[in-house]
Amino acid sequence: MIPHKFFLIPNTIDKKLVNAFYPSEDDRDSYNQYVIESFIIDDDFIDYIYEHLGENELDDVPCINPSKSSFPKMDGYSRCGDSLFIDESAEKLIKTFSLWKELIEDKPDEFTFNNEFFNRRKIMNNLEKAIDCSKKLLTKKYYIYHMGI
Repeated sequence: MIPHKFFLIPNTIDKKLVNAFYPSEDDRDSYNQYVIESFIIDDDFIDYIYEHLGENELDDVPCINPSKSSFPKMDGYSRCGDSLFIDESAEKLIKTFSLWKELIEDKPDEFTFNNEFFNRRKIMNNLEKAIDCSKKLLTKKYYIYHMGI
């Protein structure tokens, strides 16, 4: 399984640091001071969403491309790259993650899709964190930094 990593960080962080922000296992200690909360959404689960909802709502969420020095806005996250969700992303993120959570609420604790194993509780915990982090964007004090696959 390939994870999409999301990090709630303060929006006061130096944009140059955001451009180079990559909290890998080796760099975690140097970036812990910036990470307020984090969550993971597996790429196979996103495929599950496509299959069951016919689309991935994250494809329409306004965000910023932190890989470019001018930080241009874009419609939709970068599945294979980095994205920076901002206050304008909040409502769409809350709606999207809530819909995903609703979709799997009645699933058994363990389920499969395309021969991939899913733990409903683990996914639900991450989606609850995702919703909470997205709500914090409404304060205009945070970003959610996404590291794609």
